[in-house]
Amino acid sequence: MSIPTAPPSGFRDFLPEACARRARAIETISRVYRSFGFSPIATPAVEGLEVLLGKAGDENEKLIFKILKRGEKLEEARAGGELADLGLRFDLTLPLARFYVRHQGQLPQPFKAFQIGPVWRAERAQKGRYREFYQCDADILGSESLLCEVEVIQAITSAFLALGLEQPTVLLNDRALLEALFDMAAVPKNLRAQACVLLDKLDKTERQAVLAELGELVGPQALGFLESLMAEEPDESRLSAAAREAFRRLGEIREALLGLFPKPAFRLSPCLVRGFDYYTGTVFEFRHPSLPISIGGGGRYDRLAESFGGPRVPACGGSIGLERLMLILEESDRGGWGPHACVTVFSEELRGRSLKVAAQLRQAGWEADLYAGTGRLKAQFKYADARGARLALVIGPEEAALGKIKVKDLRTGQERLEALEALLAQGPPQAPGG
Repeated sequence: MSIPTAPPSGFRDFLPEACARRARAIETISRVYRSFGFSPIATPAVEGLEVLLGKAGDENEKLIFKILKRGEKLEEARAGGELADLGLRFDLTLPLARFYVRHQGQLPQPFKAFQIGPVWRAERAQKGRYREFYQCDADILGSESLLCEVEVIQAITSAFLALGLEQPTVLLNDRALLEALFDMAAVPKNLRAQACVLLDKLDKTERQAVLAELGELVGPQALGFLESLMAEEPDESRLSAAAREAFRRLGEIREALLGLFPKPAFRLSPCLVRGFDYYTGTVFEFRHPSLPISIGGGGRYDRLAESFGGPRVPACGGSIGLERLMLILEESDRGGWGPHACVTVFSEELRGRSLKVAAQLRQAGWEADLYAGTGRLKAQFKYADARGARLALVIGPEEAALGKIKVKDLRTGQERLEALEALLAQGPPQAPGG
């Protein structure tokens, strides 16, 4: 019997080109986060179920990949009791809160952290939504200042721009404002959590189906009130009257951001929820015109550390969804994801010269792929093109005699002779996110 070679549903293999694209995107995002003073951290893929179930909400319990107990503990559990004690993390925020409570005494205050890694959710796979996917998080813990929201949103927006993408639209809301609007719509308190779950599905499920389900839950009058707030430009006087302090906070955040970016792409969205119930204040999402769903989001979660036995710690963070980001980058045909140059090997006699050129390029910060096969130049150019390289470098007898390199631009087909020193002085060719 043959063993299937396809990965499980919702999981993927990545070919070299896709891996290279993802690696460059992660490198760019990491560089931008570091430029804002965020420090890298890492947490394990596996957490205790008490960590994962502590504050994420009933809806998210269904999404956890649970891990069975081992050995004698599993045998004891089979007789009655919980069979699992661990689970794969479904986001990076809960592990961060646990990490912070454990290591707080060793960390600067406030603490600016970033973490990029895979998470897992046992949900139905669809375009842009997989069971295994990467998140790129930036968080600030230990400060109540609205500068936290501004810094996180600015860092994430700057990462998109560094990748060569159009500036995203940022939707802003506050949980206190949403609660006040529920009060005005006379939505019973015992139905609000379920109403939030439905509102959070608006960019994931057919809109009319969600609104129909919401209407059945809260009634036509409340639905009409809430739907009137879903306009692109909601009535801000109504929002201010509903929750003056929350509206003021949102206004300050928006004004600060408008002063930092040329495009006025920051707007209030009073029915924006964000799915996790650990959010306590501001929430935000990033939207790009090429996708109908969010490509990132976050918010303030001032009480999450308390669930791990720590003191109240104000915190705010945001995340980029790497899978959705890659959809945009691939569909917009952002090139230059291969090495800067492929160095060809003209002949056995000139192999040493090619080895030396490749080494010098690497020392100067280039990504230089030395051809390791035995094919002729035509095959080597084909290899360089398949690798997505920007340049192919040839050191044949004529070039060696002149002390120069033939440089072929694989995008345009143009060729030129260059001295190695001049090539090094120019630096590696750049591409969006490179």
